[in-house]
Amino acid sequence: MDSFTKFTQNVSTNWTPFASKVGRSLTQYKQLATEKLQSNVETTALPSDYLQLEKQFEATRQHTQKLLRLANHFITPPASQYDMQAIQQTVSSLTAKINTAATAATAGNSGGAARGSVVADEKVPGTVEHGFSREALEYSEKIGLEHPLGAALFKFGSIEEKVGTGRLKMDSSVQRGFVGPLEDMLRGGIQMAQTGRKEVLAARLTLDAAKKEYRSAAAVGADAQRAAVEKAEDHFVTVIEEAMRLMKAVVESPEHLVLLSGFVQSQLAYHREAAELLADLAPEIEEIKVTQEAIYRHQDMN
Repeated sequence: MDSFTKFTQNVSTNWTPFASKVGRSLTQYKQLATEKLQSNVETTALPSDYLQLEKQFEATRQHTQKLLRLANHFITPPASQYDMQAIQQTVSSLTAKINTAATAATAGNSGGAARGSVVADEKVPGTVEHGFSREALEYSEKIGLEHPLGAALFKFGSIEEKVGTGRLKMDSSVQRGFVGPLEDMLRGGIQMAQTGRKEVLAARLTLDAAKKEYRSAAAVGADAQRAAVEKAEDHFVTVIEEAMRLMKAVVESPEHLVLLSGFVQSQLAYHREAAELLADLAPEIEEIKVTQEAIYRHQDMN
């Protein structure tokens, strides 16, 4: 019997706050439904400075979400999917093959030993630049390094491999310094501010429901209803202040600018390195092209 009494007491203790919460939720739901269904319902106005800050916060929140989505597309495939140690080993292996082939070609060995050294490892990460590198190196050996096109493809493939490796470095940097922090921002301060906004809406609905009850209350219950309105007003002011504090922390934080600056620096480093590599490659390809054009025209004339 004592156990049953203790059990019922525990149920009663746990049920009271739960029932109170459910009651508040139902009150808020009824008030919201009334506002949606009726056009002349009187509602408590939110402060103008709150509304202005809310507009700025919402724009910041949406911008962060869209920026994160774009950034995830930008790092294709995402750097987080790579085993960076495996990448380094693969790139080192490919570079060694390229160097071996280059040495053999310089020594005048254009036979099977040189050609067999430049086949790109199929495990090289799948950037577009690495795809160009694999194809160019494979067909350079099939065409022959002694042939102008084979030589040009070899040079092109060697440089594209380096450009692709630079792209992987940039992707990894963007993942660590931009995508990850944006995700943390959405899960952290922005989510907290969003919760604060929901609390403001809930408090406003509770307040308006209390006002409605007060207006329709009989004289006997007017004092209790007035007290409920005053309590709801105090809570309403409190949650507005808290929500504004949280939204202001998001809107005024320099973190977005820090992340944008780092993102631009990562892009700049990659494009600068790629530009330098391609600037060295372009005149070499041009020289091979001009020479081959001259030989081709001379043969055609004869």
